[in-house]
Amino acid sequence: MSRPAPSRRAASRSHATARSKPAPMPQPITPQKINTFLHHLGRTGSITFAAARAGLPRRALYKRRAADEVFAARWDEALQLGIDRLQDDAMRRALHGTPRGVFRNGQQVGSVQQYDNRLLQFLLRAHRPEVYGERGKAGPPPLPFDLAQRLAAAAPRADAYDKAKRAEDATREKHDAKRNKKQGS
Repeated sequence: MSRPAPSRRAASRSHATARSKPAPMPQPITPQKINTFLHHLGRTGSITFAAARAGLPRRALYKRRAADEVFAARWDEALQLGIDRLQDDAMRRALHGTPRGVFRNGQQVGSVQQYDNRLLQFLLRAHRPEVYGERGKAGPPPLPFDLAQRLAAAAPRADAYDKAKRAEDATREKHDAKRNKKQGS
């Protein structure tokens, strides 16, 4: 059995009460909160995580970044530090592996070191793309040495060719004019 739809009046009352709740006041961005944000950004490289830890909305941080060059520079520095830490951790896991438990009958009986070869391939490809990059996706081959020098060296030959062509055309025109004169007389 279906319920009757609420009347318009009841729907508008419930909507009005939802609208009447005051929006939470934005918290001020204090220097302490900014330092907390930058600290966590430098540790993790995650803007979302760092903003949550500092108790600040991301939108406010992005607005502050757009308006404050000093804050933007500190943000970039912390973000690069966080990315460097992530890269260091990825390198450590790729080279030294991570322990993985070995279980038998529901009991852990030991552990083995598990290495992440895909991660190692990714890191090698990122740091040495000329050696480990995908060969099919490489850019176009480089142009032969200095193209400008080659064009400059070819210019006199092209001018000589054009001059010879004009002389040949002039000779042909004279010859054609003589032939037409003989045929016309």
